[in-house]
Amino acid sequence: MATPVQLPDGKQIAIDLLQSILGMSALVVGELPEGEEFDRLLAQYGGIVRIIRIGGLADLRGWSDPSARDQPRFSVDCYAPAKPALGAAMRLALRVRGEWEMLPGRSTPDGIVTGTSEETGPQDRPEEPNTGVRRVGMTLGMSVRPPRTTS
Repeated sequence: MATPVQLPDGKQIAIDLLQSILGMSALVVGELPEGEEFDRLLAQYGGIVRIIRIGGLADLRGWSDPSARDQPRFSVDCYAPAKPALGAAMRLALRVRGEWEMLPGRSTPDGIVTGTSEETGPQDRPEEPNTGVRRVGMTLGMSVRPPRTTS
């Protein structure tokens, strides 16, 4: 009997790969920390990248088909302090966008990135006035497949 294919968690793959690339220059999360913890982590890292899955389709040609893949779409927000440089959030977003293009072929134990796409490029997504935080966001896509196993 064939073993069912379990689709990888594309969001976690995106978080893990971007965090490994960005290192200590930005924290990559699926959910923003709140209040003082957000402020502390923003100061510690200099930037926070939040990845939220907003859709996408799975392509399952059969549970045992090795070409099964998931094609998630993400809203990616890049946060940085507004001072001393207003452009820090945009620079972080441009770096994330550039690194995103290089993800195909990279993998985690959960899956392999087979392709990426950009739906909307970096654009201002204003935060509440007087927070001292800037946010730049974009919509990015990814295609992931389960890791290959040898039997």
